[in-house]
Amino acid sequence: MATLFSERPPASFLIAQAVGITASTYLLGTNASLSFISVPALMMAPAPLAARQWKKVFDTGKTIGISLSIVSALSTAYVAYHQDTSSLPFKLNLAATILFPSIVPFTIFVIGPINDKLMEKAQSLASSSLEDKGVEAGVTSSETVNALLDKWATRNLARAAITGLGAIFALWAALDKREAVGASGFGFATGGNRIS
Repeated sequence: MATLFSERPPASFLIAQAVGITASTYLLGTNASLSFISVPALMMAPAPLAARQWKKVFDTGKTIGISLSIVSALSTAYVAYHQDTSSLPFKLNLAATILFPSIVPFTIFVIGPINDKLMEKAQSLASSSLEDKGVEAGVTSSETVNALLDKWATRNLARAAITGLGAIFALWAALDKREAVGASGFGFATGGNRIS
C-alpha cells in the first residue's frame, strides 16, 4: 500500500481542499458575526434606521453567502470525487458537499418569512423620521423591527451551525490520514534499532 506521506497529492486536490475549508470557514464566520455583532448593534438604532441598515447588510450578505456556499460545495465535491468511496474522508467531504448548499433552502423556508417582514419594514419606514418614537405604535411586540431582528439573528445562528458542521467535516477529512498510511514494512526489532 502506498503512503500519502511519500506521494504528494496533485496540486489541484490540495487547492480544492484549501479553498473548500477557507470558503466554508469564512462563511461560518460571516454568518456568526451577523448574529453576534451586527444585529445587536442594529437593535440599538431607532426602528426606521435599524430596518434600513438591516436591508443593507442583507443585500451585501446575500451575494457573499450564496457565492461562498457554492464555492465550498464545489471544492469539497471535487475532493470527494478523487477519494476512495469507502473511506472516511470521502464520506466527510460528501456530507460537507451536501451541507453547504443546504443553507439556501434553509434560508428560503426558515429565514425567508422574516426576511420578507424586515424588507417590508425597511420600505414602509424609509420615509419615517428617526426621532419618531411612535413609528411602531400599534404594532404587536412580536412584529416590531427589534423583535424581527432578534428572530432573524437566532435563525441565522442555525444557518451558521449548518455551515460550521460542513466546515468541520471538510477539515476533518483533510486531516484524516488513516486511509493513506500503509502498515506493511513496519515492525519491531531488537537491539538498538527497535523500530524498523
